[in-house]
Amino acid sequence: MYTTLAKAPKGQQLTIKKITQEHLEKNLASMGLFPGSVVTVMDEEISLQTVRIRGPKGEILLSGGMGGKIVAHLDDGRKVPLPELKPGEHGHIEGITGGKGLGEALSALGLQENDCIEMIRLMPPMEYITIIEGRGRVRLPEGMAAKILGEMLGNEYQFASVQVDTPFKVTRILGGKRAQHAIESLNIAPGKTLRLEAVEQAKNIGNSYGLNRIVAHSSEGLRIFLRIDQAENITVSHT
Repeated sequence: MYTTLAKAPKGQQLTIKKITQEHLEKNLASMGLFPGSVVTVMDEEISLQTVRIRGPKGEILLSGGMGGKIVAHLDDGRKVPLPELKPGEHGHIEGITGGKGLGEALSALGLQENDCIEMIRLMPPMEYITIIEGRGRVRLPEGMAAKILGEMLGNEYQFASVQVDTPFKVTRILGGKRAQHAIESLNIAPGKTLRLEAVEQAKNIGNSYGLNRIVAHSSEGLRIFLRIDQAENITVSHT
């Protein structure tokens, strides 16, 4: 019987027959998943927290949505999504399940496939109370703050890592088209100046990142998170 990975029964071995999205096919192939590979969809909920990791160029903060699309190959042999690492664990970037926007964002942050990383810590959802030039005060979720690059005191930072009450000039907006549009709709664009007032834990501490994702294990030991729309592009067979 044929179906998509999104609708496949959980807990059963499934054989991948076809991956119809070219970019997804390429990304999965880089991690060893091809037509013919055997996978199992797990019956479990996931929680994607913001992570702070150390890469070749220093510390990087990634929102739960970004981190969940990155698979790390740990020194002990496990291949798991980045948010499942524990503080102090080491490995390297095995691959990503995201699109071109995520790859470009990671490159801008000085991180790419095969780079060595160390998990520093998992963080609760935070909000960045920010004064935006020409708009006023807003509360930016961490996912947005992590995608805004700029200059502060002559150095480049993510806005998620800046000092309070220090001018920050935006130089680049990271992420895919939807993420960029959401940020730009707040009047945040290259050349604008932001000023961080405070960082607070988000009032809504519920985590929605994992609600539209499935967890899949391969027979070779790879564990990945996939969005539902990605899983709809993977045809599998089962008995």
